Amino acid sequence: MTGDRSREPYIAPSADSPEQTARKAKAGKGIVIFIAAFAICAFLLYLGILIYASTVRV
Repeated sequence: MTGDRSREPYIAPSADSPEQTARKAKAGKGIVIFIAAFAICAFLLYLGILIYASTVRV
């Protein structure tokens, strides 16, 4: 598709300073790690309940 390149969409450059960009990247990684840790804990709780329910007879 050839034509007027001035109408093509583009991503504007960030106005953040490099320090601010690094801080945001670090915060994003922290959030991902927190969500992953929460998911692992929920899965382990599920497994614990499953094992307990399968071994305990009422």
